[in-house]
Amino acid sequence: MDDLLKDVPPWLVAGWAALSGATVGSFLNVVIARLPAGQSVVTPRSRCPRCETPIAWYDNLPVLSWFLLRARCRACHQPISIRYPLVELAGGLAGWLALERNGPTLRALAEFTLVALLLALAAIDLDTWLLPHRLTWPLIALGLAAAALGVSPAPSLASAALGGALGFGAFALVSLIGARLFKKEALGFGDVFLLGALGAWLGAGALLPVVLLASLQGSVVGLALILAGRSQPGPAPLAEPPQPGTAPPEVTATARGEAPPQAAPVTDSDEAPWIPPRHALPFGPFLVAGALEWLWLGERLGAAVPLLGIFR
Repeated sequence: MDDLLKDVPPWLVAGWAALSGATVGSFLNVVIARLPAGQSVVTPRSRCPRCETPIAWYDNLPVLSWFLLRARCRACHQPISIRYPLVELAGGLAGWLALERNGPTLRALAEFTLVALLLALAAIDLDTWLLPHRLTWPLIALGLAAAALGVSPAPSLASAALGGALGFGAFALVSLIGARLFKKEALGFGDVFLLGALGAWLGAGALLPVVLLASLQGSVVGLALILAGRSQPGPAPLAEPPQPGTAPPEVTATARGEAPPQAAPVTDSDEAPWIPPRHALPFGPFLVAGALEWLWLGERLGAAVPLLGIFR
């Protein structure tokens, strides 16, 4: 691959990686909006979530179209959430960074795949308190496959397998014990599967630093929201279950650019609705942040905090 690109200007290769990443980010927005609602992410084509008008290709350019449309649908003039360009920007940055760190290799593709799926999971968890098995289970399998091919951030296949087992097993035990002791959910099983996936991708040694980073940042953000008076005031009333094939209010409102209603978050269809405790925050986005920080900044964090350095 390096031989094929040796005559191509580096800035052009970097631009292609960023544009490709932003395009994938545009697709991730579809996944984020439709997957929790049980809708196909392939058909129908991209459309406004409010008026359902199909979106023309020139209104679907990553990031650029959001600014050209002034953050409003061309047909119904309703606002378009800022989440859309942010996810596309994040996808572009992930594509550029994967190439910059690994060159035009399978390792770069593997890293970008990891980051893209983590972005989707973080956004879905923020919207719905849900980490869908349709993303977490394939993420575990892909992590083990990448390790077997030698293109994973994990140091070895053995470390990836141990990380996946420890991430799932240890935190499943924490979830079960916490539920018995405190008579409430201490750690959602979506988080348990996500931890298993992070262990499979980053290796067993990354689990503790990732959890520490996630817990620290989650505590800081939660405290800041409480002090600012913007934390969740308490359990919301139970909402009517969504009809089959329809998006729950939280998903629909977010896709429209509105604030989601204070109702019970959506869970997998075979589980009862779960109500978050007072001042709760979804843990998935913080796990994703901790994983990306360890992936990209692990060496610097290890040098700055010697206790973390032993996990490198």
